[in-house]
Amino acid sequence: MHRMQFLGVTPAEEKTYRHLLRHPGSSAEEVVAAPWQPDGDGAAVVRRLKELGAVVENGGALWPEKPELVAGRLTERLLTELHALTRGLSEVYPMVRSLRDEAACGRNGGAGAPPDGGTVERITDAAALRARVEELARGTRSELLAGGLCGERGLGAPWVTVPLCLDMLDRGVAVRLLVWRSALGSPAVVAHLRRLAGAGARVRVLPSSEGPMVVYDGGTVLVPVVSSDSGRGAFVAGEPGLVSMVVNHFERLWADAREFGGG
Repeated sequence: MHRMQFLGVTPAEEKTYRHLLRHPGSSAEEVVAAPWQPDGDGAAVVRRLKELGAVVENGGALWPEKPELVAGRLTERLLTELHALTRGLSEVYPMVRSLRDEAACGRNGGAGAPPDGGTVERITDAAALRARVEELARGTRSELLAGGLCGERGLGAPWVTVPLCLDMLDRGVAVRLLVWRSALGSPAVVAHLRRLAGAGARVRVLPSSEGPMVVYDGGTVLVPVVSSDSGRGAFVAGEPGLVSMVVNHFERLWADAREFGGG
Protein backbone atom coordinates (compact mmCIF):
# COMPACT_ATOMS: atom_id res chain seq x y z
CA MET A 1 0.00 0.00 0.00
CA HIS A 2 1.29 3.47 -0.89
CA ARG A 3 1.60 5.51 2.28
CA MET A 4 0.96 9.22 2.73
CA GLN A 5 3.61 9.94 5.37
CA PHE A 6 6.01 11.49 2.85
CA LEU A 7 3.39 14.21 2.36
CA GLY A 8 3.48 15.10 6.05
CA VAL A 9 0.48 13.01 7.16
CA THR A 10 0.77 10.95 10.34
CA PRO A 11 -0.27 7.26 10.42
CA ALA A 12 -3.36 8.09 12.52
CA GLU A 13 -4.37 10.86 10.12
CA GLU A 14 -3.95 8.54 7.14
CA LYS A 15 -5.98 5.76 8.79
CA THR A 16 -8.73 8.25 9.56
CA TYR A 17 -8.83 9.58 5.99
CA ARG A 18 -8.84 6.06 4.51
CA HIS A 19 -11.62 5.05 6.90
CA LEU A 20 -13.72 7.98 5.73
CA LEU A 21 -13.10 7.09 2.09
CA ARG A 22 -14.62 3.68 2.85
CA HIS A 23 -17.30 5.02 5.21
CA PRO A 24 -18.14 8.60 4.20
CA GLY A 25 -20.51 10.38 6.54
CA SER A 26 -19.24 8.64 9.68
CA SER A 27 -20.03 10.54 12.85
CA ALA A 28 -17.23 12.73 14.20
CA GLU A 29 -17.75 11.19 17.63
CA GLU A 30 -17.23 7.68 16.28
CA VAL A 31 -14.10 8.65 14.37
CA VAL A 32 -12.58 10.51 17.32
CA ALA A 33 -13.03 7.41 19.50
CA ALA A 34 -11.77 4.93 16.87
CA PRO A 35 -9.25 2.36 18.16
CA TRP A 36 -6.44 3.52 15.86
CA GLN A 37 -6.47 7.04 17.29
CA PRO A 38 -3.69 8.00 19.73
CA ASP A 39 -4.95 8.11 23.31
CA GLY A 40 -6.89 11.30 23.82
CA ASP A 41 -5.78 12.75 20.45
CA GLY A 42 -8.58 11.68 18.12
CA ALA A 43 -10.08 15.16 18.11
CA ALA A 44 -6.68 16.64 17.20
CA VAL A 45 -6.35 14.19 14.31
CA VAL A 46 -9.75 15.17 12.91
CA ARG A 47 -9.01 18.87 13.42
CA ARG A 48 -5.73 18.64 11.49
CA LEU A 49 -7.36 16.75 8.62
CA LYS A 50 -9.88 19.56 8.36
CA GLU A 51 -7.06 22.13 8.44
CA LEU A 52 -5.30 20.24 5.62
CA GLY A 53 -8.49 20.31 3.55
CA ALA A 54 -8.76 16.51 3.54
CA VAL A 55 -12.00 16.29 5.53
CA VAL A 56 -15.11 18.45 5.96
CA GLU A 57 -17.64 18.23 8.77
CA ASN A 58 -21.35 18.77 8.25
CA GLY A 59 -23.93 18.26 10.97
CA GLY A 60 -21.63 16.13 13.08
CA ALA A 61 -20.71 13.86 10.14
CA LEU A 62 -17.30 13.73 8.46
CA TRP A 63 -16.86 13.59 4.69
CA PRO A 64 -13.58 13.01 2.83
CA GLU A 65 -12.47 15.26 0.02
CA LYS A 66 -11.54 13.61 -3.29
CA PRO A 67 -8.12 11.86 -3.17
CA GLU A 68 -6.73 13.76 -6.16
CA LEU A 69 -7.71 17.06 -4.55
CA VAL A 70 -6.18 16.08 -1.21
CA ALA A 71 -2.97 14.84 -2.85
CA GLY A 72 -2.65 18.11 -4.77
CA ARG A 73 -3.12 20.22 -1.65
CA LEU A 74 -0.64 18.18 0.37
CA THR A 75 1.93 18.24 -2.42
CA GLU A 76 1.61 22.02 -2.80
CA ARG A 77 1.98 22.42 0.96
CA LEU A 78 5.09 20.21 1.03
CA LEU A 79 6.69 22.03 -1.91
CA THR A 80 6.07 25.37 -0.18
CA GLU A 81 7.81 24.08 2.94
CA LEU A 82 10.74 22.70 0.94
CA HIS A 83 11.17 25.96 -0.99
CA ALA A 84 11.20 27.81 2.34
CA LEU A 85 13.84 25.41 3.65
CA THR A 86 16.03 25.92 0.59
CA ARG A 87 15.73 29.70 0.88
CA GLY A 88 16.50 29.49 4.59
CA LEU A 89 19.80 27.78 3.93
CA SER A 90 21.12 31.05 2.49
CA GLU A 91 20.78 32.57 5.97
CA VAL A 92 23.15 30.07 7.60
CA TYR A 93 26.38 31.93 6.97
CA PRO A 94 25.13 35.36 8.13
CA MET A 95 23.78 33.68 11.27
CA VAL A 96 27.09 31.94 11.99
CA ARG A 97 28.98 35.18 11.34
CA SER A 98 26.78 37.08 13.81
CA LEU A 99 27.32 34.39 16.44
CA ARG A 100 31.06 34.54 15.88
CA ASP A 101 30.91 38.30 16.34
CA GLU A 102 29.25 37.71 19.70
CA ALA A 103 31.96 35.21 20.61
CA ALA A 104 34.67 37.66 19.56
CA CYS A 105 33.21 40.27 21.89
CA GLY A 106 33.32 37.75 24.71
CA ARG A 107 36.93 36.82 23.97
CA ASN A 108 37.99 40.44 23.89
CA GLY A 109 36.62 40.85 27.38
CA GLY A 110 37.97 37.59 28.77
CA ALA A 111 41.19 35.62 29.10
CA GLY A 112 42.17 33.45 26.15
CA ALA A 113 40.08 32.21 23.26
CA PRO A 114 38.70 28.78 22.45
CA PRO A 115 39.79 27.17 19.17
CA ASP A 116 37.68 28.03 16.13
CA GLY A 117 35.04 25.34 15.78
CA GLY A 118 33.17 26.90 12.85
CA THR A 119 31.58 24.40 10.49
CA VAL A 120 30.26 26.70 7.74
CA GLU A 121 32.34 28.09 4.88
CA ARG A 122 31.16 30.66 2.38
CA ILE A 123 32.97 30.36 -0.94
CA THR A 124 32.24 32.81 -3.74
CA ASP A 125 35.49 32.63 -5.73
CA ALA A 126 35.02 30.20 -8.64
CA ALA A 127 38.54 28.76 -8.50
CA ALA A 128 38.37 28.29 -4.74
CA LEU A 129 34.99 26.59 -5.04
CA ARG A 130 36.29 24.28 -7.75
CA ALA A 131 39.23 23.29 -5.56
CA ARG A 132 37.00 22.72 -2.51
CA VAL A 133 34.58 20.57 -4.52
CA GLU A 134 37.44 18.44 -5.84
CA GLU A 135 38.78 18.05 -2.30
CA LEU A 136 35.39 16.97 -0.98
CA ALA A 137 34.74 14.60 -3.89
CA ARG A 138 38.12 12.92 -3.63
CA GLY A 139 37.63 12.51 0.12
CA THR A 140 34.19 10.91 -0.25
CA ARG A 141 34.22 7.25 0.77
CA SER A 142 30.64 5.96 0.91
CA GLU A 143 27.94 8.07 -0.79
CA LEU A 144 27.34 11.20 -2.81
CA LEU A 145 23.87 12.74 -3.06
CA ALA A 146 23.41 15.52 -5.61
CA GLY A 147 20.29 17.29 -6.81
CA GLY A 148 19.41 20.11 -9.18
CA LEU A 149 22.79 20.45 -10.86
CA CYS A 150 21.99 20.02 -14.55
CA GLY A 151 22.04 23.00 -16.87
CA GLU A 152 21.58 23.43 -20.61
CA ARG A 153 25.15 22.30 -21.38
CA GLY A 154 25.49 19.41 -18.94
CA LEU A 155 26.20 18.80 -15.28
CA GLY A 156 26.65 21.81 -13.06
CA ALA A 157 30.40 22.26 -12.92
CA PRO A 158 32.17 22.77 -10.66
CA TRP A 159 29.54 21.43 -8.23
CA VAL A 160 29.34 18.01 -9.90
CA THR A 161 31.36 16.89 -12.91
CA VAL A 162 31.40 13.66 -14.87
CA PRO A 163 35.11 12.94 -14.13
CA LEU A 164 34.63 13.41 -10.37
CA CYS A 165 31.54 11.18 -10.37
CA LEU A 166 33.30 8.50 -12.42
CA ASP A 167 36.27 8.62 -10.06
CA MET A 168 33.97 8.11 -7.08
CA LEU A 169 32.13 5.26 -8.80
CA ASP A 170 35.47 3.60 -9.59
CA ARG A 171 36.31 3.79 -5.88
CA GLY A 172 33.05 2.11 -4.90
CA VAL A 173 31.22 5.27 -3.81
CA ALA A 174 27.43 5.13 -4.23
CA VAL A 175 26.32 8.08 -6.37
CA ARG A 176 22.70 9.23 -6.51
CA LEU A 177 21.75 12.07 -8.83
CA LEU A 178 18.40 13.85 -8.82
CA VAL A 179 17.61 15.89 -11.94
CA TRP A 180 14.66 17.98 -13.06
CA ARG A 181 12.65 16.90 -16.09
CA SER A 182 13.28 20.21 -17.87
CA ALA A 183 17.02 19.43 -18.01
CA LEU A 184 16.38 16.33 -20.13
CA GLY A 185 15.68 18.58 -23.10
CA SER A 186 19.45 19.02 -23.40
CA PRO A 187 21.25 16.27 -25.37
CA ALA A 188 24.43 17.04 -23.40
CA VAL A 189 22.66 16.43 -20.08
CA VAL A 190 21.14 13.17 -21.30
CA ALA A 191 24.52 11.97 -22.63
CA HIS A 192 26.22 12.73 -19.30
CA LEU A 193 23.49 11.00 -17.34
CA ARG A 194 23.59 7.93 -19.58
CA ARG A 195 27.33 7.68 -19.10
CA LEU A 196 27.07 7.97 -15.33
CA ALA A 197 24.14 5.54 -15.12
CA GLY A 198 26.13 3.09 -17.22
CA ALA A 199 28.99 3.38 -14.73
CA GLY A 200 26.70 2.56 -11.80
CA ALA A 201 25.20 5.88 -10.69
CA ARG A 202 21.53 5.92 -9.77
CA VAL A 203 19.61 8.72 -11.47
CA ARG A 204 16.05 9.82 -10.88
CA VAL A 205 13.93 12.59 -12.41
CA LEU A 206 11.47 15.02 -10.81
CA PRO A 207 9.00 17.29 -12.62
CA SER A 208 9.60 20.23 -10.29
CA SER A 209 12.64 22.44 -9.81
CA GLU A 210 14.56 22.86 -6.56
CA GLY A 211 17.72 24.64 -5.51
CA PRO A 212 20.93 22.61 -5.98
CA MET A 213 22.39 20.55 -3.14
CA VAL A 214 25.24 18.07 -2.67
CA VAL A 215 25.85 15.82 0.34
CA TYR A 216 29.17 14.07 0.89
CA ASP A 217 29.19 10.93 3.06
CA GLY A 218 26.16 12.19 4.98
CA GLY A 219 28.40 14.61 6.85
CA THR A 220 29.07 17.66 4.66
CA VAL A 221 26.66 19.60 2.47
CA LEU A 222 27.13 22.05 -0.36
CA VAL A 223 24.25 24.50 -0.93
CA PRO A 224 24.12 27.77 -2.89
CA VAL A 225 24.61 31.17 -1.33
CA VAL A 226 21.70 32.30 -3.53
CA SER A 227 19.25 29.44 -4.08
CA SER A 228 18.28 30.59 -7.57
CA ASP A 229 21.86 31.12 -8.81
CA SER A 230 24.54 28.50 -8.11
CA GLY A 231 27.07 30.73 -9.88
CA ARG A 232 27.05 33.11 -6.90
CA GLY A 233 28.98 30.69 -4.71
CA ALA A 234 28.22 28.08 -2.10
CA PHE A 235 28.10 27.29 1.59
CA VAL A 236 30.01 24.23 2.74
CA ALA A 237 28.54 23.08 6.03
CA GLY A 238 29.15 20.24 8.44
CA GLU A 239 26.74 21.27 11.19
CA PRO A 240 24.77 18.08 11.97
CA GLY A 241 21.33 19.72 12.16
CA LEU A 242 21.76 21.43 8.80
CA VAL A 243 23.18 18.29 7.19
CA SER A 244 20.22 16.29 8.48
CA MET A 245 17.73 18.80 7.02
CA VAL A 246 19.35 18.68 3.58
CA VAL A 247 19.57 14.86 3.60
CA ASN A 248 15.92 14.54 4.63
CA HIS A 249 14.96 17.03 1.91
CA PHE A 250 16.86 15.02 -0.69
CA GLU A 251 15.36 11.71 0.44
CA ARG A 252 11.81 13.09 0.25
CA LEU A 253 12.43 14.28 -3.29
CA TRP A 254 14.14 11.00 -4.20
CA ALA A 255 11.19 8.95 -2.97
CA ASP A 256 8.85 10.92 -5.23
CA ALA A 257 11.05 10.79 -8.34
CA ARG A 258 10.99 8.33 -11.23
CA GLU A 259 13.93 6.37 -12.58
CA PHE A 260 15.91 7.96 -15.41
CA GLY A 261 15.19 6.14 -18.64
CA GLY A 262 17.94 7.58 -20.78
CA GLY A 263 15.86 10.01 -22.75
